[in-house]
Amino acid sequence: MKTMIGFVLSLFSAIVMGCDGEDASSGAGALAVRITGEDAAKTGFPVEEEGETIAFADGWTMQFSKVLVSFGGLDLHRADGAVAIESKGWWVADLHAGDASLPVFEALEARRWDRFGYEIAAPDASAMALGSVAQADVQAMIDGKFNYWMEGTATRAGDTYTFAWGLSNPTRNTNCTNGLDGTDGVVIRSNTTTEAEITIHLDHLFWDTLGTEEASLRFDAFAAAAGADKEISLEDLATQALSDLKGLDGMPLVDAEGKPIVYNPGSVPLASQDLLSFMLASSASMGHLNGEGLCTVGPL
Repeated sequence: MKTMIGFVLSLFSAIVMGCDGEDASSGAGALAVRITGEDAAKTGFPVEEEGETIAFADGWTMQFSKVLVSFGGLDLHRADGAVAIESKGWWVADLHAGDASLPVFEALEARRWDRFGYEIAAPDASAMALGSVAQADVQAMIDGKFNYWMEGTATRAGDTYTFAWGLSNPTRNTNCTNGLDGTDGVVIRSNTTTEAEITIHLDHLFWDTLGTEEASLRFDAFAAAAGADKEISLEDLATQALSDLKGLDGMPLVDAEGKPIVYNPGSVPLASQDLLSFMLASSASMGHLNGEGLCTVGPL
């Protein structure tokens, strides 16, 4: 997925401070954090990212009308125990509506902070709605204990299916690698506001293989789980057994060449061997730092 052009200045700043990113001067700076679902959340799939087309291997197109995420527990510290941020703040953003920014964290010691982390989990009554998010949507996530809520449509050959899913797969994302330069965490520079982006990769929702960034996106098994109303519920997905996936014709799911399609969890444990559990496990890894920066993901 693409990294953001707006962060080039931050990358340059890290480079000029030396290969280990330590600031040679004293002082304080600030950190501005935003969250994005990139163009995929805004315009759907297929989507162009850095000259690469990300699309469904089985020919579906998709548009989202809502992509809510509940997140908080932001922390910034060092492996030696020094702490810059231990935020108790919690927010809900709609990534379909655009990127959302948090209040700037001020008066941070200027140095490299090599441990950046955050939580994606259901909100509580203290959660703040960002941008155009309605308070009713925040309350629905509180009541349902959802950390994600997404609505949209998928279409192929004039055939359209709808979905509205509240996901409960809370995670703690820690020790994030900076997707700009592959280093650990972020560098705060004296008298400067550093930018950091929590990047949500929505393509993970539809991966057919876990534990790799090279998976294909597929939707046939999702559509085949729906009833006659063509509305795909999470309960519908639970009826698709990974050992006996069905296609839209009710027959075993195969690709264009007639080969069986297998959803491979790799070493990732699943709650049960069905499409719902697979999707929940895959989507738990959607959070990154500055584009492609990977985080250590664990349950809450």
